[in-house]
Amino acid sequence: MRFALFLIPLLLPVLAQGVRTGITPKEAEALLKAASYRYERVEEGGEVYFRLRLAGLQALLLLMDCEKEVCSSLQLYAGFSMKKPPSLERINAWNREKRFSRAYLDKDGDPVLEWDLDLEGGVTDGAIKAFLDLFEESLRAFASWIGFD
Repeated sequence: MRFALFLIPLLLPVLAQGVRTGITPKEAEALLKAASYRYERVEEGGEVYFRLRLAGLQALLLLMDCEKEVCSSLQLYAGFSMKKPPSLERINAWNREKRFSRAYLDKDGDPVLEWDLDLEGGVTDGAIKAFLDLFEESLRAFASWIGFD
């Protein structure tokens, strides 16, 4: 019992932040606005996503695994159109050496960087902001990695 009482003060800051297991498009937009991200809300075919400006590049924030407007995961996506795209070996090296993101060549042979965040286990708004910030760092590094000017 004493151990449980000891944990309460440690958990209060986390509980005060609010843990979410899903997010609506309206909530995602509020987070982007509160964090001062440059974005555009896009609605296509009943789907909502956001175009972001990260590291001076365009990226998409996609709301995934949605049921009745509540989505249980987020995906960040950035595609690069290049005259001379990197080799598959270079893309595979990124995946071997880096964590969290994944890179691949799309059906047109252009490089893509993606990163997912599962909300089902519970995350704070701070964790979602960190997800966006870390992707921005990774995006900057990936653009350099593939020689994107």
